[in-house]
Amino acid sequence: MTPEQRQELIRLLEVGEEISPEWARVLFPPEKREYELVYHGKEREEDIIADTLAVPLQPVRTFGKNGDDWRNMLIFGDNLQAMKTLLEMKKAGNLCNADGSAGVRLIYIDPPFATKQEFRGTEDQKAYQDKIAGRDFLEFLRKRLLFMRELLIVLCYKNGFPPLTDKTLRRLNSL
Repeated sequence: MTPEQRQELIRLLEVGEEISPEWARVLFPPEKREYELVYHGKEREEDIIADTLAVPLQPVRTFGKNGDDWRNMLIFGDNLQAMKTLLEMKKAGNLCNADGSAGVRLIYIDPPFATKQEFRGTEDQKAYQDKIAGRDFLEFLRKRLLFMRELLIVLCYKNGFPPLTDKTLRRLNSL
């Protein structure tokens, strides 16, 4: 923004005139794509990693052994806490692939999809609630994406994210 543009914008604001849509390009130039989504309740990345509780993983089933230190794992539990444990294992050098690379190659989580619905099982028993929405949903998912970013060697979903609605994908893209 030039000094002249800045002065003109200040003048428009001081006299209470409406700012035309052309100012959007000046205020938010397309070549500068360093925007941040800000919302109430958004935590700092450092706090998310520090404050998330790691839980011990209990071996239920392993498969595909390939040497002494490498195995596939199927983890059942809270995915945020499980990913914190995996991140600690990675930092300690205890989470390696057969080729020696640190981290994991695939993470599949089944997050809520912001449907605001309650789901029932085949015999009408309560299965789970998907009531989380809005900023709480964004923060819930953002925490998991943060851990996934730290853990994954390559994030490899066909469209970048697990199957979600168009509305939810638009929200995620802003994260």
